[in-house]
Amino acid sequence: MAPAALSADTHVVPHVAIFHFMAKGHTIPLIQLVHHLRLRRLATVTFFTTPGNAAFVRDGLSGADDTAIVELAFPADVPGVPAGVESAEGLTSVASFVAFAGTVSLLQPQLEASLAAMEPPASLLVADAFLYWANASAARIGVPKVSFFGISAFAQVMRELRIWHDPCAVMRPGDVDGDGKPATFRVPEFPHVSLTFEDLMAPFGDPSSVAPMMELDGKLGKAIEEGHGLIFNTFHGLESPYMEFWNQHCVPRAWAVGPLCLSQPASVSDDDAARPSWMEWLDEKAAAGRAVLYIALGTLAAIPEAQLKEVADGLERAEVDFI
Repeated sequence: MAPAALSADTHVVPHVAIFHFMAKGHTIPLIQLVHHLRLRRLATVTFFTTPGNAAFVRDGLSGADDTAIVELAFPADVPGVPAGVESAEGLTSVASFVAFAGTVSLLQPQLEASLAAMEPPASLLVADAFLYWANASAARIGVPKVSFFGISAFAQVMRELRIWHDPCAVMRPGDVDGDGKPATFRVPEFPHVSLTFEDLMAPFGDPSSVAPMMELDGKLGKAIEEGHGLIFNTFHGLESPYMEFWNQHCVPRAWAVGPLCLSQPASVSDDDAARPSWMEWLDEKAAAGRAVLYIALGTLAAIPEAQLKEVADGLERAEVDFI
């Protein structure tokens, strides 16, 4: 049986540089991508992070001893970012997220110097889509760069169609239809998808954050468009209509490489007492043959209260177990 880890012939495979955006939901899929590449003997990897995120990254890459981890010094004393915060989990608002994203861009000179010094030279840079400035860094070094989008193909396609159709130009907060229900925009390319004004604006946070978040969104979209490719943490069985639409109507070419969680090595612990109560609860549901619905709304997502109430009502009506 071939060994799971890369062997002595690793010089014949590409050397991939990976740089994550400093938020757990963005970091975890890229850690899983490292395991995916190693297990299939597709590449050696250098993973860029910062000191405040390094322990989490090293823990996630436990067992991937042939993966180099390079720490870039995170800028200090930057206006709008709390002292000592190097991950989006430490932020308190969407407005501070914009400042944080700008602070992360100050890592650009260090990234370029580290990319230029890589041995063997980098074959490819995989960077989170929020690192919009990484395109220029890769171009200066002469390395192709692909964007990584860990959310879903659906989300990125809907983002693109929002720009194409600009429904917010004619919709207003609180608009209702003839039945008094929230007015919706039916997406022409996907008629089964209807979005309210609040749906369309939710990614941009409170009103004071809309302008800077839209500016950041524009930079993200431009970086994706001008890159050499786009990687989604998804699979065709789940999102084939959206993957096909993207590759027929948008650029650059996209690949579905997920679900990457399947490549994450299982953690083994002999200390059953260390298992959290929620994990024991999941074990009980699994033993009883009951499915559990996982709900995740994002670290900084601004979900309107009315929508949260609808989610709660739906869960009660469905009578499902959820976490």
